[in-house]
Amino acid sequence: MLQMIVSGIALGAIYGLIALGLVMVYKATGILNFAHGESAMLCAFVAFSLHKFGIPMWGVVLLTLCFGALLGLSIERLVIRHFIGKPLLSSAITTLGMYLIFGDLAIWIWGKDTQELPSIFSSAPINIGGVIVSAIDLGIVATCAILAALLYLFFKFTRLGIAMQATMENPTAARLMGIPIKKIYAMAWALSHMIAALAGLLIAPLTFLHFSMMQHALHFAFAAAVLGGIGSMPGALVGGVIIGVTSNLTGAYVSSQWKDIVPFIVMLCILIWRPHGLFSVMQIKKV
Repeated sequence: MLQMIVSGIALGAIYGLIALGLVMVYKATGILNFAHGESAMLCAFVAFSLHKFGIPMWGVVLLTLCFGALLGLSIERLVIRHFIGKPLLSSAITTLGMYLIFGDLAIWIWGKDTQELPSIFSSAPINIGGVIVSAIDLGIVATCAILAALLYLFFKFTRLGIAMQATMENPTAARLMGIPIKKIYAMAWALSHMIAALAGLLIAPLTFLHFSMMQHALHFAFAAAVLGGIGSMPGALVGGVIIGVTSNLTGAYVSSQWKDIVPFIVMLCILIWRPHGLFSVMQIKKV
């Protein structure tokens, strides 16, 4: 069971990373980015091409993260900036359009064949108290834990992080305090797509590289974001872990046919208890 739990935590951590990017751009700009998973897929394909050129994996990781940041910045500057403050439906349809464009772009450049991207971690198993655990799973868990700690420190102790957090909480007050909120919006999209690039690098070795590789993960990421509370970044990570562990244990001890269903049943039960998510905070607005 320990092996299944560790594997579920690793997979759930990836779902949590994708959900974290979704929550970040939603809090910053009020936009649900349905193309977030496809952005991660594009970054994974870029990593695949860089690896084919003979670049070592550490260089592939750095260049892919830079590409993710540039992709997010470009999307915000060229597309999203025109929809900030507009009705949610118009921006949602726009991101759905990007979802289709990115998928077709991946097919046009890399084709429909499944490709392989090596993991940045060793594939050798590790023996923990007589239980064989994948080193890849442990590496993913460690990477996500380190990233969560770095993000906490960034938002808590840096001027840019505090400015981003203030903008996410109250854009109007942040603007009155002299914070350049347009730059903050761009930074939020760049950072969220760097996280998406990391998620693509982590999940591609587990699921193989394909233009539709993130569609399944995006469903669970949205569920994780809702489960944790759509405005809570820690909640996105916790929600992802809950869904990943639930899915793995269901597939191992109940039925593989139920592994994609039971996590959503658990999500619905929790939302009936806490409709705004596990980490939501009650907000009162004066009218």
